Amino acid sequence: MSSPISRRLFLALGASVVVAACSKSDDGASGDTVSPTPTTSPEVPTTSSTLAPAPFDVDPFTLGVASGDPSTTSVIIWTRLAPDPSNGGGVLEEEVPVRWELASDAEFTDIVSSGDTIASARYGHSIHVDVSPPAGVVAYYRFRVGQFTSPVGATRLAPDASSTEPVRIATASCQNYTDGFYTAYDDMVKQSPDLVVFLGDYIYEGGIGTLGADTVRLHDSDEITDLVAYRNRYALYRSDPLLQNAHAACPWVVTWDDHEVENNYASLTPQDVADTDGFVARRAAAYQAWWEHMPVRLDPPVDENLSIHRRVTWGGLLNMLVVDGRQYRDDQACGDAVLQVTPACDEAGDPNRSMLGPEQETWVAENIGGSAIWNVVANQTVMTDIRLGAAVLNYDQWDGYAPSRDRLLESVASADNLIVLTGDIHLAGVGQLTTTADPTTSRGIEFVTTSISSSGNIDASTEALLVALPNIIDAEVTHRGYTLHTVDATSWTADYRIVDNALVEGSAVTTWKTFVVTAGSPTVTTV
Repeated sequence: MSSPISRRLFLALGASVVVAACSKSDDGASGDTVSPTPTTSPEVPTTSSTLAPAPFDVDPFTLGVASGDPSTTSVIIWTRLAPDPSNGGGVLEEEVPVRWELASDAEFTDIVSSGDTIASARYGHSIHVDVSPPAGVVAYYRFRVGQFTSPVGATRLAPDASSTEPVRIATASCQNYTDGFYTAYDDMVKQSPDLVVFLGDYIYEGGIGTLGADTVRLHDSDEITDLVAYRNRYALYRSDPLLQNAHAACPWVVTWDDHEVENNYASLTPQDVADTDGFVARRAAAYQAWWEHMPVRLDPPVDENLSIHRRVTWGGLLNMLVVDGRQYRDDQACGDAVLQVTPACDEAGDPNRSMLGPEQETWVAENIGGSAIWNVVANQTVMTDIRLGAAVLNYDQWDGYAPSRDRLLESVASADNLIVLTGDIHLAGVGQLTTTADPTTSRGIEFVTTSISSSGNIDASTEALLVALPNIIDAEVTHRGYTLHTVDATSWTADYRIVDNALVEGSAVTTWKTFVVTAGSPTVTTV
């Protein structure tokens, strides 16, 4: 553990660093992904196996395919019909019959199941189908409309609770389309993970931008605020072939952060108070577009709310709680100030304030633990305590909700082998989790993955000062990338894969460092 940072060094850090943000319940009885659990796409299934002619004459599968939220019995497969993806999709108001097929081989010589569903305009002609491939093997899926056939995706079920077979998990976050290329995804596919956990900021809501040294491609419109604009923005991001390949390679588990709606929003409070009127409608549009484009085991939203926190298990190894730190949080304290070295205002210490909201806090306490070897929280913002005395560097992170963090860590104190997976701040980092009352005892380890493409927030010259903070094990602030976790019954290994230069297509990807946590120990070592 590093020695505490001095005030003089902190002031130097503060002069040049902005630690900015990437700017239904389970009863615990089942090992499956839960909360809530529709049995199929919300579109009404058809009964005919004969495909009608497509109501368009160009390929509708421009956004690829995806799968997600695997349980021990089923997994969600996804696509969206979008023959004209940048203009609302291009299918107008028609309902379109779509056939899905599941096979044991990528050539589809052995189709094990198939069915029909309807892609409706109500949900942007997106499709979510709950399918049950054979257990213990990779299965392949595709969709067909008229004469058109989608790309093929690979997926699998989660193993049952008796299995402790190793699992490879890639964590990713923060993929601003304008800030860099998705080279990290190309490397991720080559590493063949079993599961991808995406930790928020799938899209960015900002305007078109201007090409320059740090802007390699442009957004498609001014800042997005309505459903059509959000759909078009997802379509732009999903048009990237490297992102499509990563979705097709294995199942994903996805949560959101702020940019899926607006930077630093909190519950129904926008970043700018002047935008309060109309924000409920904006959040409703953003949440619907997110649901339409994610392979999630969730019923579609009917208003501005969408419950996305859920439990995912992987054999006897993982009990993972996917939390939502954005929809239920209290507004950021102290005016959401950044890098003030003066003591935080009283509001930050108010025990009534919450990051997750009371109901979700209770849900975490009730669903953590059990027989799994590793207990995991997939989370948006940095949980490690990096306060400097009474000063808070970033009120949007858990430091701005310290009493809520203390409650969370106390509620999971009996859970074995706590690992927190985090994105948000565009740097690679490892931290130990402590409470305010006991700042020297590690309650678990946090692995913070850097951004896929979003530009960094911290100058490289201050990296050593960041690492000097007492709870920071190590950090790398310069590069983009992702983290590849290899988990077995005895250890959790995190390989930090970094892109040499995300502004250059095809740039080299290497391992920055590898960290290992041994089961039964709340500490981490560097390999």
